[in-house]
Amino acid sequence: MRILVCSPNPSVTIQIEATLEAVDIACEIEPAPQEFASLLFREPETIGLFLAMGPDSAAKMCRELRMADVRNPLFALIDEQSVITGAPGRALALNAGADDVQPWPIDATELVSRLFALQRRQRDGNPSVIKLPGCVLKPSTGELIGDVAHIHLTHQETVLLTTLAARPGAIITKAMCMLALYNGRDEPQLRIIDVFVCKLRKKIAAATGGLDVIETVWGQGFRFVAEGYQPSFSSFGQRVPG
Repeated sequence: MRILVCSPNPSVTIQIEATLEAVDIACEIEPAPQEFASLLFREPETIGLFLAMGPDSAAKMCRELRMADVRNPLFALIDEQSVITGAPGRALALNAGADDVQPWPIDATELVSRLFALQRRQRDGNPSVIKLPGCVLKPSTGELIGDVAHIHLTHQETVLLTTLAARPGAIITKAMCMLALYNGRDEPQLRIIDVFVCKLRKKIAAATGGLDVIETVWGQGFRFVAEGYQPSFSSFGQRVPG
C-alpha cells in the first residue's frame, strides 16, 4: 500500500508521516494540491490522504479531483480544531467523492486501520479488469483495450460502463445511472445520461470494430448485453440488437 499525503499544516504532515512509517506503510508528502492531483492521476493504485480546514474545503478538493479524472481512493481529514463539523460536514465531503472522511486529530491506530480498509475495498470492490465482448476494461485507469484499438474513457464513462456491466441483462434506469455518477449531488439534467451512452457506444465500437454492448430499453433505461451485438435501428430510431 502506498499513501500520498497533502496537508497545508506541516505539523500535521509530520504526525501522519510518523504514524505511517511506524507501521511500514510507504508514504510520500506533496503539499501542493495541483501536484497532489497530478501524482494521483499518474499512480491510480495510490491512496490520496489530505487534510482540509473545513467541510467545504474538503468537498471542494474532492470535487476538483474527481472532475480531473482522479479515480484513486480519497481519504479526507477535516481539521476540527478550528471548526466542529460533525456528521453533516463529513457527509458533504463523502457526497463530493471522498471514500472516507474523519475528523482531525484522529487516533493513529484508527487512521491505519481505515487506510487498510480502503485498500481492501479497492482490491475487492474494483476488479482490475472487466471482460467485455471484443475488449477489456481497466476501471482503475479507464483503459478500454480492444481487438482493434486502445481507447481511454473519462471517469464518468468508466463509472457508467462499470455500473451497467455489473448487472448484465438487467434494466438500469437513468435514475440509477445518475445515482452512480453523482451520488445525488449537483446533478445535471437527466438527458446527460443519453450523451454519455452515445459517447460510450462510439468508443466501444472503435475498440471492437463495430460491436455494441448497451441496449436501449424504450421508456425504461439501458441493458448491458454480455455477448455484444452488431447494432441496427428500429422504426423509432432506437438502437437495438441486430
